[in-house]
Amino acid sequence: MDSLDATRVKQDLLDAADFAFRRLMDRLDGLTDDEYLWEPAPGCWSVRPVGDGTFRADGSPVPVVPAPLTTIAWRMCHLVDLLAGERNATWIGVEPLGRLDRVGEPGTADDAIQQLDQAFTLFRTHVAGAEAAQLTVAMGAIAGAYAASTRAAFVLHELDELIHHGAEVATMRDLYRATQPVEPFLQACLDADRAAVESMLPDDRYPTLVADMAGRQNWAAVRLLVDLGFDVNAAGGVTALHYAAGAGELDIVRLLVLHGADRGVRDSQFDLPPGGWAQYFGQREVAAYLR
Repeated sequence: MDSLDATRVKQDLLDAADFAFRRLMDRLDGLTDDEYLWEPAPGCWSVRPVGDGTFRADGSPVPVVPAPLTTIAWRMCHLVDLLAGERNATWIGVEPLGRLDRVGEPGTADDAIQQLDQAFTLFRTHVAGAEAAQLTVAMGAIAGAYAASTRAAFVLHELDELIHHGAEVATMRDLYRATQPVEPFLQACLDADRAAVESMLPDDRYPTLVADMAGRQNWAAVRLLVDLGFDVNAAGGVTALHYAAGAGELDIVRLLVLHGADRGVRDSQFDLPPGGWAQYFGQREVAAYLR
């Protein structure tokens, strides 16, 4: 492999790492301690206090069959251990540049997110410090049973760990949310029950409610909330107008614009205005209207 190809391979590995990590961190936004330690079934592995103020992860020196269900806490701690491991440097021929100083496992969601960020920074620093041409070289004796595997293959293995455990964490968050009771006001909005919503107004706990309902493609709820004067521009990164434009809901798009929706605001996912969403998702009529 020539130097240009090797450089491209290295950059591809770094780009894939950055994308996977940003996606996971986005999915961790708002993680609570209850979610972090939630055990949806008996026999879960988690992280637990050991009596001296520190936490330790459940585990076994040999594989357990069938494998136990693990909590978000356990999976995040596993990722921290993987990404902060010294072998991420030594196995790809790089001198270790720092370490993650900690005592025990993080016992709270905020601590876990902070440690995960620090661990990924270490991992990325080591990959970035590797010589591109050396990434296609076999790791050799230092990697034990994986001696014949290339350094790039090892980086890909670590990325696979980040991606698949990150997906598990995201799924556990989805499951947690789906099993929690829905607050009455929010349920009334989901049902587009005007009488029930009006009976509980005002409610300022859900400032991005119009965008949230549009994200669910609950257009009846969007119509109701717009009619009741809820903010059409407030959003957690993607506005109601983006969602409606992407879905091709021209009537909803017109309604939102009539009530002051910003046609020029860019989303946090694709960095596009609502018209860009319409174009990307092939909604030509909506794209033409927004132009």
